[in-house]
Amino acid sequence: MVTENSDQIIKRILEKFPGVGDDEFTHEEREYVLEIARNKNPQPSQEYLSRMQYGILVDAKVPASIGRIRNYEYAMPQDQQPYKISDATVERKLNRLYEQDKSNSLEDGHGMVVASSASLGLNPHMELQDAPICENERIVLFLCGGGFIISDAPIGKWYYLRMSKEMGQRLFVPKYSVAPKHVFPRAVHDVYTACTHLLAQGFKPGNITLCANSAGGSIAAATLLLLNECKMPMLSRCILVAPILDLTMSQDSWIRNKDNCTLSQTPLLTDPKCISRLYYGHTDNAEPESLYETFRHPLLSPLFSSDLSCLPPLQIHVGDHDVLLDDSRLFAQKVNQAHRDCRSDEKMHAELITYPEKNHFSIMRGKTQLDKVYGSIRRFLDTP
Repeated sequence: MVTENSDQIIKRILEKFPGVGDDEFTHEEREYVLEIARNKNPQPSQEYLSRMQYGILVDAKVPASIGRIRNYEYAMPQDQQPYKISDATVERKLNRLYEQDKSNSLEDGHGMVVASSASLGLNPHMELQDAPICENERIVLFLCGGGFIISDAPIGKWYYLRMSKEMGQRLFVPKYSVAPKHVFPRAVHDVYTACTHLLAQGFKPGNITLCANSAGGSIAAATLLLLNECKMPMLSRCILVAPILDLTMSQDSWIRNKDNCTLSQTPLLTDPKCISRLYYGHTDNAEPESLYETFRHPLLSPLFSSDLSCLPPLQIHVGDHDVLLDDSRLFAQKVNQAHRDCRSDEKMHAELITYPEKNHFSIMRGKTQLDKVYGSIRRFLDTP
């Protein structure tokens, strides 16, 4: 039996990621790919599965020279009020969660505080708390993608540490509830509660940036709309990377880019395994036509919101080979138009950045590509 060396494994894996070269892998990505590839068991062992769980992301092996991660449980602030939104059905669903939270029958939320050593300043050994470490500290509230069925990634600790380093800020990463066990609007409630938690801890809304990718982008945009409906302070700005903004999956780029993006293999509305149906729940006997109307609700598909003028400044990143490309294009257009109509302001409020030949997965793969994305993010964060 011939044993592959590291270079051979990398070469084999790279064949699944067109457009990404070995020289573009970060050290952390390379080590992660090798770790996954060397797991030979058709059914991963229990030990391997345990390493994929949320707890491994807080392991003590992260060198202090790189940064630190600390786990937190957070609860809904005691002074949080019941939801008051325009849609009675969704309001009832949210308030059922609210009452469960108030009665402590929902488990507390779980979140990580992530800090690269570069973001900690002069004292890398300070207590890694989930409250401001200085009066005007800025923080990033980050939502991981995962198709609404995963809310943390096994490579998360390195991904988050690099993000903290590149942004120059600490991250608060909530592990929101996922389908099929927890359905809409539970994830939105979890992230809304994470926002109110940070506010209750002393972070100013103008110092909180909401950042999310893929399915996390849908939840992030919905959370911003919910904050506005509930008359809560709006966050400073929002960064979305390859977001899902239309759960009807009806935009033309699903067809146009189907041969360029592996996300095109995702089942559509006609399939009970469709991620939109899993996220919403209880759709086994529903007709696709009725689901199409249901999924146009703005807290499910923010693209269809009738008023996007409430949103903070946005920066949206998407590959032009992504099946979700049109979600981002149309959303940016609608946000900018809403601000022009509302404020007679010609200034661009939503910046759309597209990347040639990048799809849903390659947009955040490789050192060269990451440098481009993070360079644009730093510029956006530093804009007054």
